Amino acid sequence: MNVFAIGIGGTGAKCVESLVHLHAAGLITDTSGKAVRLGTFLVEPDQQSTLLARTEIAIDRYSKLREQLGNATESFAASEIDHYGSWSPLAGATPGINLEQVFAKAVLRNKASGLAALFDCLYLPEEQKAELDVGFRGRPPIGSAVMSRITLDKAAEAGSWKKFLGDIQTAAGSGDPPVIHLFGSVFGGTGASGVPTLGGMLKTWLQQQGLSRVRVHASLLLPYFDFDGQGDEGTGIHAEARNFQLNTDAALQYLANNGKDCFDQVYLIGSDIKARYEFSIGGRSQDNDAHVIELLATLGVRHGCDSTNGRDYAYVLSRTEENKITWEDVPSNEVVGLALARAARFAVAWKRNYSLEIDAAQNISAREFASGAPWIRRYFSLSEESKTKTEGRPSIRGQDQLALKKAIDGYAQTLMQWMRQLSGNTGIGFSQELLSGEQLTNDVTYANQLYNIVRGSARPTVDQHDDTVDRIKVQMDELSESDSRFRGVAGLADSLWKLCIASTNS
Repeated sequence: MNVFAIGIGGTGAKCVESLVHLHAAGLITDTSGKAVRLGTFLVEPDQQSTLLARTEIAIDRYSKLREQLGNATESFAASEIDHYGSWSPLAGATPGINLEQVFAKAVLRNKASGLAALFDCLYLPEEQKAELDVGFRGRPPIGSAVMSRITLDKAAEAGSWKKFLGDIQTAAGSGDPPVIHLFGSVFGGTGASGVPTLGGMLKTWLQQQGLSRVRVHASLLLPYFDFDGQGDEGTGIHAEARNFQLNTDAALQYLANNGKDCFDQVYLIGSDIKARYEFSIGGRSQDNDAHVIELLATLGVRHGCDSTNGRDYAYVLSRTEENKITWEDVPSNEVVGLALARAARFAVAWKRNYSLEIDAAQNISAREFASGAPWIRRYFSLSEESKTKTEGRPSIRGQDQLALKKAIDGYAQTLMQWMRQLSGNTGIGFSQELLSGEQLTNDVTYANQLYNIVRGSARPTVDQHDDTVDRIKVQMDELSESDSRFRGVAGLADSLWKLCIASTNS
């Protein structure tokens, strides 16, 4: 099965960031439990956005890891991702373009003065002249005007849209029909205007192509954060928290009247307790931390891929306690909790233990290193030759092995950053019992204790003093040949991925 995910605007990009990590953890599956093939596409007029860059880094690091692993693992990083890049609805426009230029108001004045007058009625002078390089400035009417000028038939002729829509057509002709899933906020500018506009365009395009079996879903994020600080007179028009509810009301009214023309299924999620972000007009200064609401929105993809879940139109979530979220509040909490617990524990054990040991092994003989780390014998050659391979086992000094280690390091670092942000970005008076951020740091000091990484019901049931990386190493050394079929760094990572949870429940 194929899922094509489109993140629209900054919040949409952050949801795709979460989706990448859930998919890497093996959580985006079809009804049979088989991992889907995920395609990702980002729509953002603000091409300098830090949120866009952060999401593309996560995609790039996981993709490079997958490329280097190939088929050398059974469970670790086994899910595929195809990234179609990012696209701006203002692509090809001159820097600093504004709405007045988009609609050629100067030409309208001369050739269609009535339309020019209507344009002046619809948009304030400051809205007409605001530079749109940093997005649609929290104004859905601006975004809707720009987005509505897109035609998918024309977009399909070249570039990212051509590849994206072509692959949807190909996927629709084989196996289970694909799902297109859109992400975006309904209270800002780009998402609020772009999600329903693109959803409607995709539905129309699918009908024209005779692809009625392809479903279009959307996760629509309601207000879940506020700003610390505001813009000043020099900022120009910008997103203002006081408008979030007004934008949301308008979006939901539109959804109630026209939603089924845009989407087959929607997931609505927000929070009455708001996180606080520093005010930013956009660009590189917009660096909002990941939030648990984005994780929950992303789980809509998992729900929508399972045909046994029914086909209601709208889905919402609630939490049990007013000021806290726990694993019990998360959909499919046992499966999701287990997978994210494994991912968190793996990232810490790898980046802050195994990776450091592989570094240390570069400076002494393999046999000497094995005397204190017997698990090495299962995965690497003990030959003193730096790049030999004996009995199917590569050298721990081999350049290909070190390159793969670097790729795992990079993704583990990105994963820990995302999880650390989730754990700390909750809002005043609100707490989470999901993850603990203290150990989810890119620290070069050794970490052995794993017990406190995961909180609540997803924490593996083992005594605290036994929940260590050292214990995993002992069990790794005791694995049978059938339980450790792969060699080298890939085999080591694969065994660790399995034992991060399995070893604690034995």
